[in-house]
Amino acid sequence: MRNGGLVDTIVSMRHTANQWDSTAALLAATPAPAGREALRTHALAFLDAGHRDGAHLVASVLVVETGGLVLLARHRRYGRWGPLGGHLDSGDASLSAAAARELLEEAALTANVHPAPIDVRLSSYRCRTAAEPLLHLDVLFAAFVAAPAPALVASDELTGLEWFATRDLPAPLTPVTAELVGLATAAATCGADCSPSAI
Repeated sequence: MRNGGLVDTIVSMRHTANQWDSTAALLAATPAPAGREALRTHALAFLDAGHRDGAHLVASVLVVETGGLVLLARHRRYGRWGPLGGHLDSGDASLSAAAARELLEEAALTANVHPAPIDVRLSSYRCRTAAEPLLHLDVLFAAFVAAPAPALVASDELTGLEWFATRDLPAPLTPVTAELVGLATAAATCGADCSPSAI
């Protein structure tokens, strides 16, 4: 998420009805990767129930380099390595566009974000906009860049930003990051036109 004052941050949390509706449509239209169907069903049930007030919508992204490296960030707030990403801003036209924006803002990186999500999670945790845990719907995408791995410029929200071999991931990782790396690299191997159900 871009730097700014608390007011700007709070305003950006007011996700539009269209953003929620388009998220539901995207998740319903794209099959979940094998083994992730229950998570997709849980997210769709939450969206169908209309319990969106106070919840936050997040787009995350794992970047895979064609030589086999994966990009991970260590977030200042959490102190663990994981995907890049952040809350949707009111001007984001889609989840994948938000993921691309976060890449540019947090890593000065432009990458091909695949429009079909590879995972989705509904969980409760504290973010910088609230003292108490809030529901977050986090939709994760894979993005691809050509080798050699591009140079990076980390934002001040990060204390680390590096390319890693998938067999030599750093520690500590955020929960399920190792699983997500597997999904992203499988998507990269399958190709840009791969259906998530084939992952």
